[in-house]
Amino acid sequence: MQRFLLIAGTFSCIALYLLTISTSSTSALSSYFWLISGVCAVLILAMFGVIIRYILLIIRGKHDRVFGSQIARRLSLMFTLVTVLPALFLLLVSVQFISHNIKTWFGNDTKEALERSLQLSKSAVDVAVQRSSTEAEQIGADVRVLLAQRSNVKLIFDGKKGQAFSHLALWDMETMRPLSERNPYQLSTPELDNQMLAELGSRGYLRSAENLNSVLYASGWWLLPSDGGEKYALFFRQPIAEQVAKDAELIESARSKYAELVFAQKGLQTFFIITLILAALLAILLALVTALYFAQRFVEPILSLATGARAVAQGDFTKRIAVARRDELGRLTELFNHMTEELAIAKTADEVHRAEQEAARHYLEIVLESLSSGVITLDGSGCLKTFNKRAASILDLSLKELVGKTPHNWAGYSPQHTILADGLLALLASERMDKAVEIAYAGRDETRILLGKAVRLPEENGNGVVLVFDNITTLVMAQKEAAWGEVAKRLAHEIRNPLTPIQLSAERLAWKLQGKLNETDEQILIKSTDTIVKQVAALKEMVEAFRNYARAPSLKMTELNLNELTEEVLLLYENHSCAFTYELSNIPLLLKADTTALRQVLHNLFKNAAEAAATETQPTVHVRTQQIGNQITLTVQNNGKSFSKHMLQNAFEPYITDKPSGTGLGLPVVKKIIEEHNGSIHIANCEPSGAIVTLEFNTEANNHHA
Repeated sequence: MQRFLLIAGTFSCIALYLLTISTSSTSALSSYFWLISGVCAVLILAMFGVIIRYILLIIRGKHDRVFGSQIARRLSLMFTLVTVLPALFLLLVSVQFISHNIKTWFGNDTKEALERSLQLSKSAVDVAVQRSSTEAEQIGADVRVLLAQRSNVKLIFDGKKGQAFSHLALWDMETMRPLSERNPYQLSTPELDNQMLAELGSRGYLRSAENLNSVLYASGWWLLPSDGGEKYALFFRQPIAEQVAKDAELIESARSKYAELVFAQKGLQTFFIITLILAALLAILLALVTALYFAQRFVEPILSLATGARAVAQGDFTKRIAVARRDELGRLTELFNHMTEELAIAKTADEVHRAEQEAARHYLEIVLESLSSGVITLDGSGCLKTFNKRAASILDLSLKELVGKTPHNWAGYSPQHTILADGLLALLASERMDKAVEIAYAGRDETRILLGKAVRLPEENGNGVVLVFDNITTLVMAQKEAAWGEVAKRLAHEIRNPLTPIQLSAERLAWKLQGKLNETDEQILIKSTDTIVKQVAALKEMVEAFRNYARAPSLKMTELNLNELTEEVLLLYENHSCAFTYELSNIPLLLKADTTALRQVLHNLFKNAAEAAATETQPTVHVRTQQIGNQITLTVQNNGKSFSKHMLQNAFEPYITDKPSGTGLGLPVVKKIIEEHNGSIHIANCEPSGAIVTLEFNTEANNHHA
């Protein structure tokens, strides 16, 4: 484009110069006026096409919402107005000036002045011609004398008077030949036509002014009659005064040019206007193309900077912009390149640092996830920052929605969140203690014993707190079970021995005294002995429960179908006051289990469920079995009494029961048997009433254990 501007500008200047010269009628290029005008028109069309191209580019940029198109449009409009408006104003003024002022050139005053000047010039020439004619007449008189004397007339021609003339000749009118002649400048003698001969014969003389070799002469003829009847004529030619001749010539030339201008007035005006319009269009379009070009050139660095900034915004710091100019925009481009270079260096350093941090974080995450303990970190303001999966598993609660919030704000989520907040605040209180603390945490299905410690982080790490805790419920329960087992063994041994003698002594006493006492004493005896026998039986049952809880398991694992075993046990409850319904899996549920122990578990669960449902008018117990993947599940649900909160949290501890006459050993024994089969047991309440007990067995783990 820059080359086109140079070529177009050069040709435009040349064309305008030639067009200006060709406008003059006296110029050698005047005949090429229309050809030069055509060349100018071609240049105008070429530049008009370039302008259309720029306009289309601007419109396309606006339509495509190209960054920088708006400023390019504004700059182009501004340059267009600055270029076109002054040029149009000057064009209109010039056209008006030419249209109105050319007419003033051909006014009556000018014409009259030229006419009068011409008359004055003619008068001066006539006076000079008359003076030369008078002098020639005197020479003619002298010549007549010499002719009468038959002397040589050349004496007169070469004399002082004759030398004042450039050309003198004596002509014989009969033969029309010169008899004597003085012509030092070899000037030609004009021929006399019939009209001139007639006029010369009637007037006796002829005189006029003529221009020979750019010199104005006064010339003429004088008729010289002789006494002998011969006819002679004197031809004379004398230069007119130089100043008079010049003035006459200038006036005549001016009059001729004026006449030509008057004749070509309208054409001249048209030529001037065409020349002016072509010159104005060339100048305007060339300036407009140049303005649009420089507008685009001005916007290009901005567009490059915008492209670079967009790349930087997208994270590409390798973008470099070529510096093509040395002005402020060029320096701005250099600063941008320096900035991107610094950003690239910073990004590289940041990526290295981030990779190191990521590696450290990944290492820490692996360590934390591999821990069996739960880890929670709080920031300096006490808000939850991070946690591992084990922490959420131990607390039996999702912690994702709590990130960024303090424990004091967790109470509004649910009662379980309130319990969690209280538990963590209790752990936070251990920060100033030297050893870990045990806290009771009420989970969704059971109370868990947590052992944990709070540690304050250094100030350079945010002055936060790390909470490390572990679920030691199993350990505590194992310790309790071991303790209860030892107690049960000793109590069973100490209590069982005297029970049989007591029962036999009471029965023997009743048998010995039967019929020997009065009716009142006999009734008291019977009632007392019956009470002793019943209480001994109750003690035996308690001792048996102690033995079952305390003795080491001796399970005989065989493969059985849980559906068949469940149906066998349910047959025993067909005529029960509580209605038993069941929904057994349509596929066999095969387990490696001790049939007797598992039957004892089912009896215990069905019996407890029926007792809990007895509070309803239509007591119902629903039993369901199913298998999902490797997981076999058996659920026992009643529609009666629900578990208390205390029971939900401590159901599997010995001597914890909701029943007034229960020993509190049923569920602990069931849990012990199920765990020996590598299973698990869970209890929960139903809505609006009732409770549900769920047994879960993993077939892979069960087979491996068996």
